[in-house]
Amino acid sequence: MAPKDFRAELVENRKLDDGTFLMSLRCPEIARAAEPGQFVLLRPGAGNDPFLGRPLAVAAVDGDVFTVLLRVTGRGTEMLASRREGDFITVRGPSGRGFWSSREGEPLPGKIILAGGSVGAAPLIFAAGRLGSAVTAAAFGFAGRGWEGTAKLAEELVSGAGLFSDDGAFGRKGTVLAGLPDELPHDTEIWACGPVGMLRALAAKYPGSGSRVRVSLEARMACGAGGCLGCVIPLVTGNARVCADGPVFKAGEVKWDDLDQI
Repeated sequence: MAPKDFRAELVENRKLDDGTFLMSLRCPEIARAAEPGQFVLLRPGAGNDPFLGRPLAVAAVDGDVFTVLLRVTGRGTEMLASRREGDFITVRGPSGRGFWSSREGEPLPGKIILAGGSVGAAPLIFAAGRLGSAVTAAAFGFAGRGWEGTAKLAEELVSGAGLFSDDGAFGRKGTVLAGLPDELPHDTEIWACGPVGMLRALAAKYPGSGSRVRVSLEARMACGAGGCLGCVIPLVTGNARVCADGPVFKAGEVKWDDLDQI
């Protein structure tokens, strides 16, 4: 079933740091149906400017309100960031297969480690709220200066989370991989979301455990329903659409060396 468009009221638009905003929107339909790892497409109003929505992962749900992390990267996201409380935004979703639905009935493991990079923290914050004590460790990595507010939010909402920054501006200097075990315990999975380079390095760190490393991939999306084939990626079994067949995949399914060539 194709995702539907809804009219959502903006109830909070809080600037976290240089270019990152925490946006909370009242939309019972999205809040009721969303799961960690799924995303929504946001447009700043009811018109067609911009024509395409901006895909953002759901970061939290509270009653009939859902939350996203928005990083300003261009005109569309800048328009969204300029909206104020009481404004209405067009929301399409929830879309994709999340960390639960992508399992296709496979039971959850007893222990889960969360690993996020930049705004990739969003679906993992959501997952942590649903998983509770099943989360045994969490690590979040950022470029550094300019990301302090987002990092603080992740640290506040995910108990015991370790912070890493490339430039050492906060947390430990280094990448998120430094916060992960050298070997993945047999009863544990890693759930991750972040830039492709981070996820590729994560898959390489655990070459024999690709079925227990689940990654939520970022991609340029247009329709958000799989029809336009604009977010196709290579898997070992053939090509897949991030928006409809993902965004959550097993790391061992992805042909990482070919990912930038599609």
